[in-house]
Amino acid sequence: MKFSKAARPVIMGQNGMVSSGHYLASLAGVEILKEGGNAVDAALAAAFVSAVVKPETSGPGGDLFALVYMKKTGKVEAINASGPAPAKASIEEFHGRGLKSIPQYGPLAIAIPGAVDGWLELHRKYGSKDLARLTADAVRLGREGFPISQEFSEAVAEFAPEYPWVDKYYRQPFGVAEPGKILRQPGLAGVFEKIARQGRAGFYAGEVAEKICATVKTEGGLLAEADLQSVICQWLDPLASSYRDTMVYEQPPVSQGFMVLEMLNIAEAWPFHDGSMSQAEMLHYQIAAKKLAFEDRIKYLEDPAFGDPNIIPQLISKEHAAKRRQLVDEILRKPAASAGNQSSDTTYLCASDRDGNAISFIQSVFAPFGSRVIAGDTGVIMNNRLCSFGLDPSKANALKPGKRPAHTLNTYMVFRGGELFAVGGSPGADEQPQSNFQIIHDLVDLDMDPQSAVEAPRWSHMPGTPPRDQLPEALRMETGYSKATLDALRAKGHKVTEVDRWSFGSAKVIVRDRDNGAWLGGADPRRVAYAIGW
Repeated sequence: MKFSKAARPVIMGQNGMVSSGHYLASLAGVEILKEGGNAVDAALAAAFVSAVVKPETSGPGGDLFALVYMKKTGKVEAINASGPAPAKASIEEFHGRGLKSIPQYGPLAIAIPGAVDGWLELHRKYGSKDLARLTADAVRLGREGFPISQEFSEAVAEFAPEYPWVDKYYRQPFGVAEPGKILRQPGLAGVFEKIARQGRAGFYAGEVAEKICATVKTEGGLLAEADLQSVICQWLDPLASSYRDTMVYEQPPVSQGFMVLEMLNIAEAWPFHDGSMSQAEMLHYQIAAKKLAFEDRIKYLEDPAFGDPNIIPQLISKEHAAKRRQLVDEILRKPAASAGNQSSDTTYLCASDRDGNAISFIQSVFAPFGSRVIAGDTGVIMNNRLCSFGLDPSKANALKPGKRPAHTLNTYMVFRGGELFAVGGSPGADEQPQSNFQIIHDLVDLDMDPQSAVEAPRWSHMPGTPPRDQLPEALRMETGYSKATLDALRAKGHKVTEVDRWSFGSAKVIVRDRDNGAWLGGADPRRVAYAIGW
């Protein structure tokens, strides 16, 4: 591994590591490790705190996905706690309201929330600490408050003027939600106390469920109490594919994690690792791999319970990659396809422990402040995940009651020689698989340390999206690439735009040192993210 001077140091720990989207969440997770908890306990404590200190990104009203590796079993397992469409959510329902698409925000965008089921199932299967202890820091921060970040302040300033619920909860208490103001959320703290005491019934039944559904009904949405009764969480086999001398694991559908594996498979044939290609040549082919995989996502990704369960294994095969690789020149000439509504407020975290266990974990309410509907006085921000669906019944990912929408959320784990090498992920909607692809390339091909890989300048290739945004297809590149690289990409036909140095995602990575077993953590300066080791 090549260590280089980055803006932040690589964080190191012999006994464990937590890297998350907020320093208070990482601190809560490490405290659990110090008390003898395992990686799953630490991740849960960090996730609960994240829901309080980053409420615009995640919480009980959202969803989660995770990859779990327990050293004793030697297996990687995937958990999908994404909620399906309510029983009343049908194409006919929306067409009957005169709508040609599902609104991106508001009550009609709310899917059944799955995060609480996921938290509880992770705790049931692998938690070793009492749930009351794991939620304690979140409850305390909800009741006593915490100083809000500049990032959160800017989100409130952007969305509160237009959305009454956001205004009521996050701007009115302050007048102006300036950085450093103390935010208290007693309603959300009470929800976590109920979950700790009552388990599933503390959220999906009783007072909290009644307030959620009453609010949604009053606002004109489709979610009903009956929708909350079925267990949402699934344990699944992860997707896996080799990349050079590593084995990479990803989330199975309904996650778009297969795209990372497909991109790696396509890229594997090119010598990104031996110094024979210029940076512009490597990026040119990486962008082609991205466009090819994204095209497959638009065509095929949907809830496998409503489609072909065999299609994704085909898409991540080496044979499929070889066929797609032949289309590089063609795909670079074609306009990129658009997936429609894609939001980008999510939080990712990872944790590891002294026994070699690790978890790669992501949770989200989808857009900033989700649907912008908050459930009564509970402080629970409801997701807007239903807007991921389309209303064309002939297409993959078309809306049906009980169907899970296709998700941008994905996480990865990388093994080398049968041993855990790295866990990581990032928020960022359709930039998630692109960021993960680039960071795995940095770790495996370029042998970077985790902090340098996280901080390296990134690119984001996005399709044109008229008429909503009137944006043409563009290759946006963070400052930090050389002029020679940018000029060479433009000469190859890429529509290059330089953007701010810290624009894409908020990656977190934990790497294990193969020689001494120490954990090495990286966290992204692009947002309020920190790694803490012990």
